[in-house]
Formats: sequence, C-alpha cells, structure tokens
Amino acid sequence: MNDCATQRRPRVGVLTLGCKVNQYESARIADELWRQGLDVVSWQEPLDVCVINTCSVTHVAAAKSRQAIRRMKRRNPQMLLVVTGCGTAADGSAVAGLGEIDLLVANHEKDAAAERVLELLGRHDGYALPAPRAASCALPPGGRTRALLKVQDGCSHFCSYCIIPYTRGRPRSRSFAEVLEEARAIAAAGHREVVVTGICVGAYADQGRGLPDLLLALAQIAGIERVRLSSIEPTDVTDRLVDAFARQPKLCRHLHIPLQSGDDAVLRAMNRTYTAGQYVGMVAELRAALPGVAITTDLLVGFPGETEDQFRSTMAVAERCAFSRLHVFPFSPRDGTPAASMPAQVPAEEKDRRVRELVALGGHLARRFAEAHVGREVDVLAEGARTEPGWADGLTDTYLRVRFPTQRPLRGQIATVRVTGVADDGAVGEEVPA
Repeated sequence: MNDCATQRRPRVGVLTLGCKVNQYESARIADELWRQGLDVVSWQEPLDVCVINTCSVTHVAAAKSRQAIRRMKRRNPQMLLVVTGCGTAADGSAVAGLGEIDLLVANHEKDAAAERVLELLGRHDGYALPAPRAASCALPPGGRTRALLKVQDGCSHFCSYCIIPYTRGRPRSRSFAEVLEEARAIAAAGHREVVVTGICVGAYADQGRGLPDLLLALAQIAGIERVRLSSIEPTDVTDRLVDAFARQPKLCRHLHIPLQSGDDAVLRAMNRTYTAGQYVGMVAELRAALPGVAITTDLLVGFPGETEDQFRSTMAVAERCAFSRLHVFPFSPRDGTPAASMPAQVPAEEKDRRVRELVALGGHLARRFAEAHVGREVDVLAEGARTEPGWADGLTDTYLRVRFPTQRPLRGQIATVRVTGVADDGAVGEEVPA
C-alpha cells in the first residue's frame, strides 16, 4: 500500500500565538508530524492532539496563551495537550500549574517537539501510529502564499522592557547552505515570495557571510520572485544592506524598522542604542537610496517615566518619517526585565489614550501612503483567501494591500494592477491585461 494512502491516523492541530518566528516553528512541527504519518488539521476541528505554541512578549500575550490552554482542554478533555513556546520559559510555573497539560516542551527543545509528540502518543493506548509518509508526500500548503523562512534565533540587545533574550537565548544562525536548501524547497512548492524572519535577523552570520549576502543568494533561486525582510533593527541597517536592496529588484522595498520611541531620554532608558535624530537621518538616507521604499515601525508607548512631551516627540517623529504603517503597543511590564521595576509607571488609562492617538495617526499615514499609489501600476501577489468570488487581493512589494476584480484564479500569482482608489485596509484597483 502507498505510504500516502488514507487510513485512520491521529489528528493533530497546532495553535500558534505570537510572532512570525512562532508561526514558522509551528509550521515545521506540523510538517514533521505530517511526514510521520499523522493527519494535520485545523486546531478548530476535533483533535486527538493539540500543540499550542505560546507567546510571552507581553503580559496580555502570556494571559492569552494560558487561556488558550484552558479553552482547548475544556473543548475536548480526552485530547492530548502539548505546550511549547516562549511561555514555557517566561511563565513556566504558571503554565505548568494549569494542570491540563499532557506534555510540556521547553522552548529551547522546540526542534524536538514533533518527536516528543510521537513518544507521547506511543505511551497512550488507543493511538496506533501509522507508517511515515513517503518522502515525496509534503504537507499541503495552508492559506499562505508567502512562505516564512527562519534564518536566525535569539537576541543579545537586552532592551530594558523585553523578555525575549531570556526566552530565546543568545543569537545563533542557521548555516547558509541549510537556508538556501529550504528556500529551494519553498520555490519548488510554488511559493513566489519568501519572508526572511528571525528574532534579530540583522545578527545573521555564517562563515563570514552576513544578511546582505544571504538575501542576494535567496534572490538568485529560480522560482522566487520576491524576498521580503520581516524586520530589521535600526543599528543593523548597514550600507551593505542598503546596497543589496538597491542592486537587486527582487528584494522587496519594504523595511520594518522598530523605532519604539521618538524621545532620546526614553530610548536611553529602553537601552536602545540610537537617538531619534539618528533614526530620522537613517530614514532620509533610505528614501534617497531606495526611491519608493515603504518603512513601517513598532512604537511602544507608556514606558515608565514617559511624559506627555516625550510622547508628543514620538508622534512628531512618526509623522516626520512618514511611516506607511504603525504597530503600536502599550508598555507591558514583564517580570525579570529592568523596566518592570522602574519608577513612574504610567497609568493604564493614560497608556490606552496614547495608543489610541498613535493608532489614529497610523491610519492617517497609511491612507496617505495608499493615496500616493493612485494612478500607478503595481505588481500584486494575489492571495485570494480573504476575498469574495470575482475578487482577488494581495500585497505589493511595498506591503500595500490591493483589492481588485478578476475572473481568473490568481492565487499565488503576480498580477499587474492599476490602483484606482483607497480602501480602509489599503487600495483598490483594476487588473491590467497582460
């Protein structure tokens, strides 16, 4: 019988909370379980096993992770529940104390999560493990047309508010050859865009080669039309990186560069190693070197001691930089970080007000960015999953979402679209005949 033949296999779902790195790691766990013979389905379906990949970057994320654990076990008390992720490091005792967990896989052991799940199933009566699928049987791609590619893990910046260096450890990079091999498999699976991700991607290094070398090598792989960088720290935006983007059109002209605050005193307290002026200067240089580049950012408001004037400085810098999108977060004290015990904690209601103001500014900036595209022709990687029949939508290389009517099945293809107007979440347009 063919290894891919249908039979009663344990059904497993993976529920992911948090960042793109977690999303990538969950996909790797799911793929390995599929190859080992299990049926991988949505976590919302009836399951024999649920793997929950937790997040702890904020106290809200940690609380949502614990809620997900309790909720999944209530839905199906007979289901085996496996928990991994940053929550096992930052909130390990709280997670373990829930009592609903059948297996806890430490974050630093996540690469072995699939193996541990199989061992767990083997110890329970009633679960007959099927034979592994043939090597040619890959997990069918899910809803993503853009493939995540993790190249690096860990961080050593130790920003005073951030728990990630404690949950993820020191920086470490995958080998150049291993990354390229996976990228070729991504291209062979039909993905046109690869999103290079990691905890601190700018720290990538392998045998004298850095991130610019890796991005240029990825762009040379047949079948890959776009290489997108998920995020980059301001201090890692080097001349070599900018030159790589200027020379290689397959590198998406979209850079997500966290600012966090527009006030120098707050930046120092955060242990961010640049000034607001240096950041503004970097943005100006990027726009000169890469015409049309879209720059998005993270902003953290309500940091301990942040005054109204300091918050206004952040508003002013955000407007001056003309970001195309803002990701705004209220400060969340995390036990074990220096900022958690700093004096002059900002009241929750004041943090919420500042978040609302920045979100409103972000909406204004995003609309201005979309309006600048009206009348232009852009290439859109069609996703299609979000749209009604007769419509497609997707992203430009500058991360503008464009929705347009079409009668063609375009999912996963790049279409040329003339932008005709703006929408709440981006722009609308009409397909340009080939």
